[in-house]
Amino acid sequence: MPEIFDVIIVGAGPGGATTAWKAAEGGAKVLLLERAPQLPRYKPCGGGIPASVAQHVEGLDPAEFADLSITHLRHSWKGKDPVLAPMATASGAPAEVWMVQRPRFDSHLVARAEAAGATVRTGVKVGGIERDNSGVTVRAGDTSWRARYVVGADGAKGVVGTSAGLRLKRRYGIAREIEIPFQDGIEDGRWHPQLEPNAAYLDYGTVTNGYAWIFPKRNCLSVGAGMLLPKRPTPEANRDIGNLLKRAIDSLLASVNLTIPEGADAPRLWAHPIPFWTGAEPLATADNRALLVGDAAGVVQPMFGEGIQYALRTGDLAARCLLSNDVAAYTDHVRELFADEFDAAARVGRVFHKAPFLSYRLGVKNPRGTALVGRLMAGEASRAHLEQRLYERLKNPLRR
Repeated sequence: MPEIFDVIIVGAGPGGATTAWKAAEGGAKVLLLERAPQLPRYKPCGGGIPASVAQHVEGLDPAEFADLSITHLRHSWKGKDPVLAPMATASGAPAEVWMVQRPRFDSHLVARAEAAGATVRTGVKVGGIERDNSGVTVRAGDTSWRARYVVGADGAKGVVGTSAGLRLKRRYGIAREIEIPFQDGIEDGRWHPQLEPNAAYLDYGTVTNGYAWIFPKRNCLSVGAGMLLPKRPTPEANRDIGNLLKRAIDSLLASVNLTIPEGADAPRLWAHPIPFWTGAEPLATADNRALLVGDAAGVVQPMFGEGIQYALRTGDLAARCLLSNDVAAYTDHVRELFADEFDAAARVGRVFHKAPFLSYRLGVKNPRGTALVGRLMAGEASRAHLEQRLYERLKNPLRR
């Protein structure tokens, strides 16, 4: 007979590990399954988390997992016309974004889950789930487990969602990313010698419906480019998009006199999907046996592709619903938390990408616009405020 749990969670990324941590902390018998043969394991990801997430998920201490915190954004248009903008709260205090490396961050969350009593199994490739009146069976090869509930935290193209009939019409963007090592260690107070300290770099104009970035980490730079796609691309279009994103990365690096290292020790250029937020769709099955969190649920902010903080928050929310046997309300709770914010971000993104240069000059470079970004990072403003501000600027471009 298969071992029986209260909750089985498939995928040990931020959403799945947080669900496991919080559910186990609440007294549930939890099994966390991870496909990778061991942890830590690498995941391509920009790795920026607004510190305001600590207002929503208790117990996060950046000293335990963050490489550093940034307090400035350096914007540019096709590598030129740069502006360095501080991020600040309404009181004037710095608004921080934690910079994390996913192997360390995800392993930290898994360790929190194990410390709370969750069972963790790595090297498990889940093949599917089977639901019935009394629970769920999760199968991986010849092995199976039983639980009252299953949580799909297995990413944008996860097995759980497909097996449960959730997010079958999901759509994606595409990102390419590389991590470039450097010797000057941030741990002793030194940043990359060619970059602004305490700053992340964002570049617009080289990618349609997207942007390029440089996120500093300890002893490496996460450099990437991504775009949201209006429709599923053909294989040929995928190759063209991949080449476009690579050129955007090269362009941004060249603007700060950097290049991708070459030779036998050159770092790998990764590609990964970015799931769309597609609005009003169920994120739990009608029988309340299966639900989705994080990228599997498509809770990715659709303007900048930001996903980690929403994975953490849906993981925390899922655990609360599971512990209270209130899975039926999970989808509504997700919509209450994120729908207005994400829908506004999608509208702002469409306006921005229809007139990107004008939006850059009137919005991104404007001091009031950069101040609003800081309040967004601090959790003191919403994308709806950003939307209103953008419309005001487009109606009256001469207004300061």
